[in-house]
Amino acid sequence: MAAASSARGGPAGVHSIPSKATFLRPAFGDSEMTICPACGSVSTAKLFEVTADEASRHFINPRQDPDRSRKLTSHLSDLWGSNTCDIRKCADCGFGFADPFVAGGFEFYNLAWAYPSYPTMKWEYARTIEELAGLNTGGKTALEVGSGFGYFLDRINNKFFHTSDISAVDYNETARSVLASKGFKTFASDFREDTFDSMKEAFDFIFMFQVFEHMDQVDEVFARLKYLLKAQGSAFIAVPNENRTYYMESHGSLVDMPPNHIGRWTKEAFDAICRRHGLQLSKCEREPFNLAKFLKQDIVHSFLRKGQKPGSVSEFVRALPRSKAQRMAQGLTALAISPSRLPAWAYAIRNASTMGGSALWAKIDKVSSPALRIHRQAKQ
Repeated sequence: MAAASSARGGPAGVHSIPSKATFLRPAFGDSEMTICPACGSVSTAKLFEVTADEASRHFINPRQDPDRSRKLTSHLSDLWGSNTCDIRKCADCGFGFADPFVAGGFEFYNLAWAYPSYPTMKWEYARTIEELAGLNTGGKTALEVGSGFGYFLDRINNKFFHTSDISAVDYNETARSVLASKGFKTFASDFREDTFDSMKEAFDFIFMFQVFEHMDQVDEVFARLKYLLKAQGSAFIAVPNENRTYYMESHGSLVDMPPNHIGRWTKEAFDAICRRHGLQLSKCEREPFNLAKFLKQDIVHSFLRKGQKPGSVSEFVRALPRSKAQRMAQGLTALAISPSRLPAWAYAIRNASTMGGSALWAKIDKVSSPALRIHRQAKQ
C-alpha cells in the first residue's frame, strides 16, 4: 500500500477539537450506539465528521486536478453511502475508527495517489530488526504484507532469512515487479483472500508496517494472522501513534483522513482483539519523540493542511505545475507559516514523553493455550 500523508498521533489528554479548526466539527456525547470494531464495546462517541469534499481535498488539490478531484469526491460519497463520514472513539479500549468502517479499495488509491512513494527507512524497521537479532531465525519463513519496494525486506534478506523463504504482498504492480526482481515470492491479493487458504501455519514471522490502519474487517485480519502463523510464530506490526494523531488534529495539522486510515489503534485495542483470537500481545511501544524529526514533519503537515483551504496561498502554491520552482515555492510558503506554529511546538515539547513519535509498534505471538492463560493471569 502506498505510504499515506496521514496524521500521526497526539498527547493522550488531547481528544477535543478546538473551534478554530478549519473543518472539524466536534460532536461529543451523542447517543448513537456504534460497536467498537476492536473490543466490541458500545461505549463509543463521535469526535467529529468530515465531508466527501473535505476528504477529497486532503488527497487532491482541485486546482491542480479538478477532474480527478470531482471523481474522488463522488467515489467517497458512494463508498460511505452519504456525503459524510464520522470519526468515533471507544471509551473502553481507546480505538478510534471511521464510521462507516469501510476501507478504501483499488479505485480510491488509484484516484488519491498519482505518485505513490515508499520510505526507505522507518523507526519500526530498526526496532523490529533489533528484536529479530535476539531470536532464532535460521531456516524460518517470513511474510511481509504491504511490502512496497521491499526496503524492509532488503534489510533482513540473507541476514535473518534466506531469499527463498521470504514472501511479499503488495497491490502495486510496479512494486511487485521490483520485489520479484529481488527474488521474493510475490502476491497481489489481500492475505485474507483464498489465495492464502493453502498456507495454513506457513510462516514463522509476519510483518505489517503501516498497514493495519488501512484495513476494515479487523476480526478477519487477526483470524488470518493466527491461521498463517506457525506455532510460536510472531507478527510485528506498526501503526500511526494515536497520540500524535490527536495532537495534529487539535493543533491545525493534518487529519488522519478516511478512507485511507480508518483505524486508530491503541495498546488496549490490540490487546482486546488479540485476546478474542487467542493471540498474545507481547510488546507494544511508542516511537520515541525526536524534536528534529517532529519539527520537519509538523512544518510540512501544517502547510499541507492549510493547502486544503479553498483560496489560500498554500492551495495556490500546491496547484502550480510540478517543477523545481514549485518545490521551492512550497518550501518558502511552509517556512513563512512556521512562526504561527510556535504555540503548538511548545505544547508538543512539554508533552513529548506522552506524545512520542510517529509510530506505535507491537509484537504479537501465537502461543499455546496454557501459555496464553498464564499470560492473561499475569496481566490481571
